[in-house]
Amino acid sequence: MRVAVRWTLCLAMLLPCACAMKVHKVALDPTRLVARPQAKLLCPYRMGQVVDARPTTGRAGGLGKHLFLVEDAAALVRSKLEGIGIAAAAQAGDPVDARLMHLYLAQNTITKVPVLVLSVTVAGEPAFLLRSQKASMNWNGSEDEAYASFSQMFDDAMGQLVGKLNARCAAPAKG
Repeated sequence: MRVAVRWTLCLAMLLPCACAMKVHKVALDPTRLVARPQAKLLCPYRMGQVVDARPTTGRAGGLGKHLFLVEDAAALVRSKLEGIGIAAAAQAGDPVDARLMHLYLAQNTITKVPVLVLSVTVAGEPAFLLRSQKASMNWNGSEDEAYASFSQMFDDAMGQLVGKLNARCAAPAKG
């Protein structure tokens, strides 16, 4: 009985501390996303429509006390597509359209999971999904650690896209 009373008192004392933690809102800065070198595209592609179809209002999850907000997620995805060689102003090459379905960083005490889901359509063919959600250890919940996770998420998704587009280049023409 005494143990239950002690735990109740302990929780009553700690609860105000947990509630008082301030949330640090961070506008996601695309310049802090470090991109790994990707494989090159084997044939030309041009930028089609990039649409932010997320059901949220700009929130991209968080890590520790950091809540990330994305002001223009479509522009962020567009820049990542350009980074792998999809030309923004090209006249040649099949168009690549992308719908951003999810973009967020989830966490628990020991794990962080950056999630990116893109629905991609190439030249009007049926859409395919790209999903990145590689979990990793949550070491200290810092802003830098969150940026590393966002970077890894985009690198993974863009690597998947390069692989799919290159496989399409190598495939015989349908006709």
